[in-house]
Amino acid sequence: MLVVVLLCAVGVAGGYGLGQVVDGARSLLAGPESLPADKVAAPEPLDVGGPATTCKADAVELRLSSSATTVTEGSPMSFMVRVTNVGRVPCLFDGAAANRAVTITDDTGKEKIWSSADCTDGSRPLLLGPEGVDAGEVHWTSVQGCAKKAPAVGAGTYQATASLGDVPGATSEPVTFTVAAKAKPRTTPEPGAGDDATTSDEAKDASGTSTDDAAQGEAAKDGGSSGGDEDGKGDDTSDSKSVDDRDEQGDDAKRDAADRAADRKATADERATTD
Repeated sequence: MLVVVLLCAVGVAGGYGLGQVVDGARSLLAGPESLPADKVAAPEPLDVGGPATTCKADAVELRLSSSATTVTEGSPMSFMVRVTNVGRVPCLFDGAAANRAVTITDDTGKEKIWSSADCTDGSRPLLLGPEGVDAGEVHWTSVQGCAKKAPAVGAGTYQATASLGDVPGATSEPVTFTVAAKAKPRTTPEPGAGDDATTSDEAKDASGTSTDDAAQGEAAKDGGSSGGDEDGKGDDTSDSKSVDDRDEQGDDAKRDAADRAADRKATADERATTD
């Protein structure tokens, strides 16, 4: 009986020791204890095939760029507006120039100078998909209104900003540019006193020369007329002399004829008496 009790005691002790050995081995093989993880909420499912809604400000990115950093007063200038959908689903917005406005302000951004939304109207609904881009150009002639004859913007520094009228909060970073004054036309300096005197002398000389030329012209004219008169008189005298000569020659011929006729008559009378 005692022997049986001893054997049982030895077996229990041996089994306890073996169990300790087994537990120690398990702890070595299991590694470090795992830490409990926090639960993360699953993302809200997207209804890509559902009806599109108006774009939200956080899903739209606006970028504005200008054609130049400096422009002369009254000269044209253009701005490029790019609208990008940075969201996960398609969305709707109005892509018309009246809604996609470019606003010009002073350098502080407080005083409004001009806005493209005031100079156009209409609508152009657009469905913009994820990462989709829509770009449009806006022209400005550096004036303070929409009329063609509106006053030009004075020289200075200004800012331009793009915004979407139907997407509150969707604006671009401002773009700064400069309006330069027009170059003044060069004026011809007025002549001084010395120049006036010189000009007066030159005018006087020119006037004197002209007077002398006129006098010489008149003299030449008078000389020509005088020469013509003398020539005319000479011609009249010569013609008169020729007429007189012809008259005298005629008278002499008449006298000679009469003398011959008288001689013939006298000869005839003498013959008649003799007979």
